[in-house]
Amino acid sequence: MESIIIEVDEATAKEWQEVSPKIKEQMKEYFKEQIQMFSQGINEARFEALLDKSSDEAEKNGLTEEILQQLMNEE
Repeated sequence: MESIIIEVDEATAKEWQEVSPKIKEQMKEYFKEQIQMFSQGINEARFEALLDKSSDEAEKNGLTEEILQQLMNEE
């Protein structure tokens, strides 16, 4: 298992020392889920940016929505 450090104010750090092990474990799971969701959001944003870039490039090269529909209807 790896450790991460989260900076908090002094009062929060002192309060954390009083938190039960059960609550600390629940917080670890909560942070894990939040970090995973954040990471997934970044990946989705990158994918959407790639799609937008591809769409812009295709349009710049003359591939319009109408031409795309024609090509799809041919198959």
